[in-house]
Amino acid sequence: MDNAQIMRCAIYARYSTNMQRAASIEDQIRQCRVYAEQQDGYEILEHYVRYDRALTGATTHGRDSLQFLLDAAKQDPRPFDVLLVDDTSRLARNTEDSLRTVAIFKFYGVAVVSVSQGIDSRQKSARQLLTLHAMIDEQYIVGVADKVHRGQEGRVLQGLVAGGRCYGYRNVPIEDPTKIAKYGRPSVVGVRAEVEPEQAAVITRIFEMCADGMSLAQMAKKLNGEGVLSPQPPRGRKQRSWATSSIREILHNERYRGVLVWNRTKKERNPETGKKVSRPRPASEWQRKEVPEWRIVSDELWNRAHASFAERKRNFGATTLASGVSKASTSKYLFSGLLVCGECGSKLVIVSGDGKRGYKKYGCPSHRYRGTCSNGVYIRQDRLEEQLLHFIESEILTNEMAAYTVGLFEEELNKRLEAMAADSESYAGAVQKLRAERDEIRGEAERIGKAIAAAGHSTTLLKMLADAEERVASIEKRIEAHRPPDVKRAVAEVRDYAYKAVFDMKSLFRAVTQKAKVKLAQHIKELVLTPKQRDGGWVYEVTGDWELLPEKKCVILMVARDGIEPPTPAFSGLRSTS
Repeated sequence: MDNAQIMRCAIYARYSTNMQRAASIEDQIRQCRVYAEQQDGYEILEHYVRYDRALTGATTHGRDSLQFLLDAAKQDPRPFDVLLVDDTSRLARNTEDSLRTVAIFKFYGVAVVSVSQGIDSRQKSARQLLTLHAMIDEQYIVGVADKVHRGQEGRVLQGLVAGGRCYGYRNVPIEDPTKIAKYGRPSVVGVRAEVEPEQAAVITRIFEMCADGMSLAQMAKKLNGEGVLSPQPPRGRKQRSWATSSIREILHNERYRGVLVWNRTKKERNPETGKKVSRPRPASEWQRKEVPEWRIVSDELWNRAHASFAERKRNFGATTLASGVSKASTSKYLFSGLLVCGECGSKLVIVSGDGKRGYKKYGCPSHRYRGTCSNGVYIRQDRLEEQLLHFIESEILTNEMAAYTVGLFEEELNKRLEAMAADSESYAGAVQKLRAERDEIRGEAERIGKAIAAAGHSTTLLKMLADAEERVASIEKRIEAHRPPDVKRAVAEVRDYAYKAVFDMKSLFRAVTQKAKVKLAQHIKELVLTPKQRDGGWVYEVTGDWELLPEKKCVILMVARDGIEPPTPAFSGLRSTS
């Protein structure tokens, strides 16, 4: 068979959740293979048989195998001509994502074929058919979500658990022995919550401490100091300990007074990140159900604790944090989010200060609010910013550092050119071959042009001429790709960029705006502040990596120390106050 007639095929398969059979992937791939065997000239490329397991079709984010095929399709020359899927829902269960994905493949010359539905993106009616099926695929997810929500509402009305775990209770499955589920086990028809005595005693104690006037931080420190086991930590936090946030949630959870409040939030998927986020629902949509057997705290204790909590809130003000610091003020600090405690790894936050003194202090929240870290050293926010900015400007954002960066770039560029020169014979041969092919096609185009001039308008000849010109343009691009770069021009452009970046960043950082914070975060991933004792006082030793360019061409180790000793070129002052 003529190679020009062979259609190189990739395959994509996907299944959504762990509740589906993993063999679904194999079934989809088998269907695509059967389809390919029935077509003339279809050849499956095993390297491009890809699948995503247990990933939703509601978004394309996180679908590594689909992204691999999209990236491959954009290569020149592209490695395959057709993408086979079992049906359109495997690509996406979102109309916008489905049409966009097919459009991208089509733009780069790859046809998408849904074998079970008989849809080929090369057909004239393909977009209309894809839109219709994509809408059906999307509606399936909406329907499933509605069924799940109705099922959860039914559980709530029965006083059962709608989902998830809650500190203070254990979930007990309700089994129906007349129905057999997976692995021969009885079917679970619901889940009820039972009070867990040991955890319930902790909850009662928290309410009593609050009623007695203890702050959230004091309660967290006391429980952590006594080794009381806390609820499971949220994702991303390794340490299991009591925090002010977890205690606040307990104090406001009406389940502990025997009332289930459900449907307060809803999950929505962020179209930019593909991640689900919780959004509050109107209070009119909340469902309230009294479940007396869940009660842990009496109404009298609940009311005393909340009266005490409200009194402290009035003293601090409704717009302040537990420490008395304005919530609005914490978002404007230049280094917030980048500072890490060298003892426990927690992010340093503003932990003290007020408007009367005119300054705030950074400290470790695990020490301040939990008592689980030994780092009790505080440092004024204004002093920290001043000293870190001084170090960055005097040691990093300098013309010498910009020149150093340009030198590294030039060195790497020369290494690349030397490697190319080592293969000069093969490069020269490739370019020579491409030029010969281009000249041959140009001659063919000239002959076609003369034929058109002699015979007049001809659709066939015009198409042949257009194809020849397109092939010539493609070869010109490939020849250009083999052309060695202009070293002097490239280095000059990088030098201009580096010096301008230094000047712009110096001005930007001093402005202390949100834009400055974003720019700073591009170059500093974190600054680790480790407490050290020197000359009878506490200081912070700061270490971190400064990424000179977004492309990470160079990384410089940044170290700053206390200003008690005279600063040296290797170190910058950072004075802390305890």
